[in-house]
This record gives sequence, C-alpha cells and structure tokens, in this order.
Amino acid sequence: MAYDLALDARTHDVIVNNGNMLLIDNRERIMQQSKIRLLRWRGEWFLDSRDGVPYRERILVKRPNMAHIRQIFYEELATIEGVTKVSELTLSHDVRNRVLTVSYSLDTDYGFITKSEVFGYGR
Repeated sequence: MAYDLALDARTHDVIVNNGNMLLIDNRERIMQQSKIRLLRWRGEWFLDSRDGVPYRERILVKRPNMAHIRQIFYEELATIEGVTKVSELTLSHDVRNRVLTVSYSLDTDYGFITKSEVFGYGR
C-alpha cells in the first residue's frame, strides 16, 4: 500500500495538523499524484532529470501536436501506482487565452476518478 504526504490543493504546501504531517492513501493519493504528475516539468526532479512532462520541448512550442501531447499526458497518468486504466482523456486548447484544459477519468484500485486540470494564464 502506497502513502503520500497530504498537500494543500491550492498552495501545494504540506498539511500539518497539531505538529504532525498528514499521510494519505487510496483514492486521495491517486487524485493528488495525478495533479502532481501533470504539473511536474521534465528536468525539475533532481534525482531523475528525465522524469516529468516535456513542456519546453513538446507542449509550449509554436505549433503543438495535440495528439502527441495527449499521449504524453496519458502515459503520465497511466504510470501512477493504483491506476488500472486511463478511460478518458480530453484536451481543450484555447489558443487565444493560452489555456490548456486536461480532463481525464481513471479506473483505479479504489474506484473511478474524474478530474480536470487547467494550465496556462486563465487559471
């Protein structure tokens, strides 16, 4: 069974309650890790600079390939421990406002999860 430190959804700070850091598991852990996976830039993690989403190389480019971007996000979500299937993944790209919305549904060991993340200036 995997555990993770609980993070505030808005600030991403570690949650401390009465001097103790909170641990999460199951469904809450997968929901938190899915957001972390999509927010982590390639090269950001010093222990493995190959890990993360290649935003500079593939996404924040002049003419992004949406099919390729979809595959990148699919692979990031599919490798989370406890995810059995990425059942839905849709991208909505607002070029004018420079916003990318990623909506996804995951089949997990702990039930079905549906989330949406907004990246860009409009969030």
